[in-house]
Amino acid sequence: MLDNPEKTTRLLAALKVAAPFDVELAPSLIEYLQAENVADADRMHHVVWDLSYAGDEGGIICHLSRSEETGRALVVSLTHVRVPRSMPLAAAVLDYQKHRVKKLKKQGRR
Repeated sequence: MLDNPEKTTRLLAALKVAAPFDVELAPSLIEYLQAENVADADRMHHVVWDLSYAGDEGGIICHLSRSEETGRALVVSLTHVRVPRSMPLAAAVLDYQKHRVKKLKKQGRR
């Protein structure tokens, strides 16, 4: 099991309350999205409108565009975005990301 169920549930609930909030995409994610010709992939800054949980496989997922507005949905793992340091949940998000990346590396995934 990658995620601590209790901590992840608490963080997800807190992030849902905080939404919408700004995030910055990781450079590697921007490169991937551009290679896949995803709309808005050239923008580094996005707004998280909603969040969900995709189990151990995907973790906490950020919904960055509203499909009802754009006709497309852009969802990415919380692991691949950066929240502003000024956000009250920034330390908890960073802890979650570090824990998840460490566990993924142990499993040989990233």
